[in-house]
Amino acid sequence: MTEAGWELELSYVLRRFVWGAGPACEAATAALRAAAAELPDQPVLVVTQTANERSLRLASRLGFETAGTFEEFGAQRTLAVAALGGWA
Repeated sequence: MTEAGWELELSYVLRRFVWGAGPACEAATAALRAAAAELPDQPVLVVTQTANERSLRLASRLGFETAGTFEEFGAQRTLAVAALGGWA
């Protein structure tokens, strides 16, 4: 959480025809590097449906670690966290 009380969250939505082609990883990496340049000590969150195995694999590949699961909007969600310092 920042001093102002805000949390950083990485979010992505892709059209099905680009799934597995790499743009999510490339865009997420660029966003994480840019954020790390400004807030290197800030943690960042990812929330995804637990059933979305591709999204969970991407989060893991980006260095996110599962912090817990919860129910929201009728679906099981996974919360994962990473430190931005590794992207600076």
